[in-house]
Amino acid sequence: CLILSFSAQAQVFVIERGSNTSLVFNNIKSAVDALQDNDKLYLPPGSYSLKGYNWEGYAGTNNYSNLLMINKKVSIYGGGCMNGANSTILTDGTLVIGKDANGSLITGIRFDSNFRLDNVSNCIVSRCTMNGTSYFYGAGNNNIITECEFYDIYSNDSGYLSSVGNGLSCIFSKCIFRNWYRLRGATVYNCIFKKSPDYSYYYYDNSTLRNNIYMVSTSVTNANITVYGTNNSYSNNLWVGGYPSTNASDNNSFNNEIIREPYANVFVDYSSGDYHLQDICSGKNAGNDGTDVGIYGTNVPFKENRLPLTPNFSLISISPETDATGKLPVNIIVEAQDR
Repeated sequence: CLILSFSAQAQVFVIERGSNTSLVFNNIKSAVDALQDNDKLYLPPGSYSLKGYNWEGYAGTNNYSNLLMINKKVSIYGGGCMNGANSTILTDGTLVIGKDANGSLITGIRFDSNFRLDNVSNCIVSRCTMNGTSYFYGAGNNNIITECEFYDIYSNDSGYLSSVGNGLSCIFSKCIFRNWYRLRGATVYNCIFKKSPDYSYYYYDNSTLRNNIYMVSTSVTNANITVYGTNNSYSNNLWVGGYPSTNASDNNSFNNEIIREPYANVFVDYSSGDYHLQDICSGKNAGNDGTDVGIYGTNVPFKENRLPLTPNFSLISISPETDATGKLPVNIIVEAQDR
């Protein structure tokens, strides 16, 4: 809390190293350059540009512009992605979690820039908003992406290393996808895919998809949506306004799907972002775990505010002088969301 308090007031970047060491930097690049394995980096509320930062590649022979590379196992805590003036926002470039950053954590950041996981395993990306393009590329396993919102997202073989594998293996849970999505080697459950109307389509390969909500159409109930990709397993998904189709040769399987659900029956208030299901929705308690399909299923439902996992000072108000009794008025509000 003390680190975050100092960070929020002074607009500095703090590295916590072990239990006794705190390092302070005045810009994000110098903080990232100083990172060591197992450090914790705290990004204060505010907007920070990645423009002008360049990276020479793993071999030191390339020149990637407007790119900030993090290539250590670290935990990165922002002030929140839905926290108003207390949000941490990255702009104008790409933040990359590189091949030696296995086991890293990224939480509480709004990316008005691009974001990339590159050839890594066992990373956690939590409670972030991705307004740019997100890339999950290369080899790697067991990356967990939860309670995030995406605009464009791609998963493929190639990364900043040579092309290998079948795509970065990621587990997506309780995420919201707003636009284009192409995923490979993914497990996707209790998510919402918002793109509509009827021209939408979904592209996966070698993926498992369950308890999701797919917005096929908001105006009709019998739209045919083509599902592209091969070797996918679908189960207990809710298809709003239509139904999926696929080529037999693509080897996709569908089990316990809920199709042709009328849009009017689904969400409490879709236009305002309230994605709780109405009682009349067929997705109520229809997940393979007995809870709702969509982001409010599972035993640990989606958190609307998506606050960071660490304590966050949302208000610090200290009077410049004492009151009539000689006391200094101080008002501090600390917020956090664990599970």
